[in-house]
Amino acid sequence: MFRATAAVRPASPAGAVDGGPGGTGVPRLVRAGRYAPDGPGTPYVPAADREEFFRQLGAPHGVPFDRAGFAAAPRRTSVELARGALAGLGPLSAEEGPEVVVVACAAPDFEHAELVASCVRGLLPGEPLAFGLSDQGVLAPFSALRVALEYARRCAYRRLLVLAVDQSSQPFAVPEGHPGAVTADVAVALLFEWRGAGTPVHGMAQQPWRVPGPAVPWDPELPLVAGAGVRSAVPGVWPWAAWAGTGQPATAVWSALADLAGGGPARVVVADHDPEREVLAHCTLDLACRTTTGKTGE
Repeated sequence: MFRATAAVRPASPAGAVDGGPGGTGVPRLVRAGRYAPDGPGTPYVPAADREEFFRQLGAPHGVPFDRAGFAAAPRRTSVELARGALAGLGPLSAEEGPEVVVVACAAPDFEHAELVASCVRGLLPGEPLAFGLSDQGVLAPFSALRVALEYARRCAYRRLLVLAVDQSSQPFAVPEGHPGAVTADVAVALLFEWRGAGTPVHGMAQQPWRVPGPAVPWDPELPLVAGAGVRSAVPGVWPWAAWAGTGQPATAVWSALADLAGGGPARVVVADHDPEREVLAHCTLDLACRTTTGKTGE
């Protein structure tokens, strides 16, 4: 039996206000793991049924199966990448494990027999609620964090995990220069602590934003971790900023954030702009964690 309606938000405990002793309206990043393998991957082994499946998948859209490109790709699945990022978090006890997990992807996985959320759930302590969110490009991880926090608000969760995955191998050719093109295999696992209970989430929004936009919709005094699209979307001079690269729509900004963990400022703004959807996303986060980067030379 299951409930189709949203969970009822609990009443805020006494003192649970932003910065107060009972909670905070800003999520705190407590652990981060990043996995970015390199190398050519395993040799391609042709399979007639799999190749026919790809042809049938692209036929309704007039897109041919790119056999040569797929054979030359590393073909690391999203599940493999997600496992590597989770390993970067280090061992998690039952008290440290997440209660809700949201997987964010900008590109589909070529392996349709595996679901990242289901596989990840079995690697974590307890029985966290786990599901995926996609088809939003660079906005996907921001939406994933918003969804996870809303579950935390309504269900009194304290720990939530956002797992962003960029998987570069595709059975179809991607137009050169497309903003959604993935050029490297990367996964980032971000474990947050939320002490806000029923209080609003502060410093987080997604809004329509045509380029160039007006003044920043976040605290301009805070350090900024931003995607390349923010430079043109919100022109300005930033006192302190870390700029993410291109080619990893779901993970670039969050990789830059993970690099700051444990050695950067105490509070930052993370932002990105999607030029196709003309939407600006941003969130304010506290940093109090260590990060591990995994990289293999295959």
